[in-house]
Amino acid sequence: MNRDFYHSYVTEKIELLSYRIKSNGKLNILNLNIHAEFFYRDLINLLFDKQFENANIFDQNSEAIDLIDQVNKTIIQVSSTDTTAKINKTLSKDILQEYKKQGYQLKFLFFSDADHLRKKKYTNTHKISFDPNKDIIDKISLMKSVLEASIDKQKEVYELVSAELGEKPDPSKISSNLTELIKLLSKEDLKTTQEQTKLNEYNIDMKIEFNDLLKVKNIIKKYKVYYSKLNSLYAEFDRQGNNKSLSVFEKLSRFYTEELLFDEYNNNQKFLRIINRTVSYIRETDNFFDLADEELELCVSIIIVDAFIKCKVFEDPEGYIHVTA
Repeated sequence: MNRDFYHSYVTEKIELLSYRIKSNGKLNILNLNIHAEFFYRDLINLLFDKQFENANIFDQNSEAIDLIDQVNKTIIQVSSTDTTAKINKTLSKDILQEYKKQGYQLKFLFFSDADHLRKKKYTNTHKISFDPNKDIIDKISLMKSVLEASIDKQKEVYELVSAELGEKPDPSKISSNLTELIKLLSKEDLKTTQEQTKLNEYNIDMKIEFNDLLKVKNIIKKYKVYYSKLNSLYAEFDRQGNNKSLSVFEKLSRFYTEELLFDEYNNNQKFLRIINRTVSYIRETDNFFDLADEELELCVSIIIVDAFIKCKVFEDPEGYIHVTA
């Protein structure tokens, strides 16, 4: 579905941006914060139909204020520091007295997950309009808003995020071996499978339990039967060129490694996100072909399960063997 594609793409890019800002902050590299402020200005304007501008256009010394919407009487401080002290410090600024008189409301926008700040008590020195439950915007609340947006709005947000945060493709590397593998798999009759896969069922169950993937166990069990078919396809694939299979496994392994950066997701969610991430990646390749959403997701799910069995994604218990001796 296009809705799933747009949402998956946008949330992935926002999460990666959030992670980069956090990592750079630990190194005191703050230039990305400035660029992110402009990006979030445009994202909020588009997503919520607002008219925010950078506050320093009107006042070079506008402390505590980063974005201002003069039409809707709203000011926003954008910050990577998601602490109670940060909010209280802003609320104590004398400049808020003037905004209070003009009827403005104050909001905070944090690059990371700031849900823990919504239930805190704050010292609102100048009594400006500020409700922590509604006026704290963070990564998670933005993703939720994208999820709930209309399909037309999601498309607009996708185009903005793609323009700002999307990779600029190298023309020499725009085609993908992973997409070529999907082409081969999509031509197979997936209604018939070989029952004898020579898989070590006990060890696969052990790996599922070891990685706490019980909630997606049914997906792994459902698609593991295509193991032998994938082996044949990989053999055919490698006859077309050296390292083609290896490149596919390396790409899937990289997707898994990137998912490890996001502590807020459990392994079951990460497993499904790898599927969605792979679907999104394939859609953007130059050699992607006309394939129904359901068929693409089916093929990708089979490939991810196969990669799981072959030890390319998720951790292996000691002594794990995916085939019988």
